[in-house]
Amino acid sequence: MRRVALVFAALACASLFTTVSPRDAASQDCGSTYKIKENETLADIAARTYGQPGLWTVIFYANQERLGNNASLLVPGLEIRLPCIGRGTNRPAPRATPDEEASPAQQNPNKMVASTLVRRIELLTADGYPPFTGRGLEGGGMISEIIETAMALVKQETGGKLEYKVSWVNDWSAHLDPLLVNRAFDAGFPWIKPNCQDTASLDEDAKFRCSRFFYSDPLNEFVLRLFVANDSPIKTLTDGQIKGTTLCRPAGYSMADLDANGRNWLKDSKIILLRPASIDDCFRLLGDGVIDGVVINELGGLASVNSLGLKSQIRSVEEPLAIKTMHVIVAKTHPYSRTILYYVNEGLQRLRATDKYDAIVERHLQRFWDSQTSQPDPSLGSARASGPTAKKDDANGAGAVSQAPSPAREKNTKR
Repeated sequence: MRRVALVFAALACASLFTTVSPRDAASQDCGSTYKIKENETLADIAARTYGQPGLWTVIFYANQERLGNNASLLVPGLEIRLPCIGRGTNRPAPRATPDEEASPAQQNPNKMVASTLVRRIELLTADGYPPFTGRGLEGGGMISEIIETAMALVKQETGGKLEYKVSWVNDWSAHLDPLLVNRAFDAGFPWIKPNCQDTASLDEDAKFRCSRFFYSDPLNEFVLRLFVANDSPIKTLTDGQIKGTTLCRPAGYSMADLDANGRNWLKDSKIILLRPASIDDCFRLLGDGVIDGVVINELGGLASVNSLGLKSQIRSVEEPLAIKTMHVIVAKTHPYSRTILYYVNEGLQRLRATDKYDAIVERHLQRFWDSQTSQPDPSLGSARASGPTAKKDDANGAGAVSQAPSPAREKNTKR
C-alpha cells in the first residue's frame, strides 16, 4: 500500500516543463519526463532526481492535474514530469538582443522593461474559492480573470517576450510548502497578507508567510465574517459569546485574524478550531449542528450556504472580523522574485488604468448576487401552453387556473 500511495502521487501541469526523451532517473535532470518502472516509488525517483526522497510530494503535485485520483493508471511505463525546484530552475537564459541591452534612459519611460532572464511565469491557484477562483466560474473566477487579463497586457507590452500559465492544484495547504517554497511554481494567488509589522500578534502560519514570501499590490478586498446558525445565541464577537465555542476554518486558510486585535481566540484557547478540507465541509458541519460557527470571507460563505441549500438556517454576525486584501505571492528565495512582482504589479497598474478592471469585478459580482436569488427557468419564456383550457373564474371575471398556494406565496401573506 505504501508503494501504491507513493506512486499514486504523480501527475499534472503537463505543459509546465520542457520535454525530453525519457531515460533512467539515476541520470535524469529536472524539467524532463520519466517512465515509472516496476516496483518503483516516487520517493525513489525524488531521491535520485533531487537527492531527497521526502520531495516526492513535489512530483505528486506537479502531476496531480493530469490523472487526479485515478490509481488504475499508475502502472509501470507511465510517463511523468519531473519539475525543477530550488536552484535547479536556473536554466541558461537567451542572449540579450541589442534592444534589450539598451540602458533604461534610452528606452521609452512608459514602455515596460523586459527581463532577459524571466521568459515564463508559472502561476498557481485552486478551485473552491467562489467568486474569486474556480474553473466552473466564468473566466475561472474574478481574481483569476484579473490575473489572466493583467498578464496578457504584460505579454503585449513586452512584445511577446513573456509567457505565463495558470495551473490548478486543489490542495491549498500544499501551495506555500512545498510548491512555492521549492519553486515548482513561480507565484500563487489569491493569498491574504498578514499584518507583518506586528509579528508579536501573529500565529506561526502568518509568521511563516511574512518571513518567506513577497506580496504583490492588492488584487481586491473582502470582508471576513463569522457565520452561525439562525438560532445561535452568538450576536457579537465579544469573548463572552465566543469563549467555549467550536469554530471552523478550512485547511490552508490563514488563522491570523482569529488572534488579531487582541482577540487571541486560539492563542488563549478560547475556542476549539476544526480545519476540514473545504468551505463546504465547514458549512455542512454547521448545518448539522456539530460546530458553532464558520470563519470565512463573506462572498465565499454566502456561495457555499446557497449551494448547500442552507440559506434559511444560517446567518452571519453583523460585526466583521476584518477587511482583508488578496495578493499574488512569490517566495523570497526565488532568484527572480522581484522581477516577477514587477511584472504582476505593472500588469495590475495598467489594467486599472483602463475600464477593464472595474468591468471584470462588476460582472462577477453581478453574477454572484444574481446566483444568490431564485431566478425563473429561462426555458419558461419559450414554453408553449398545453393541457386543459383554463376555466373562467366567475367570481373575479378573469381567466384563472385554480392552484394551491405555494410556500413562497404563503410566506408573503404572513407579514
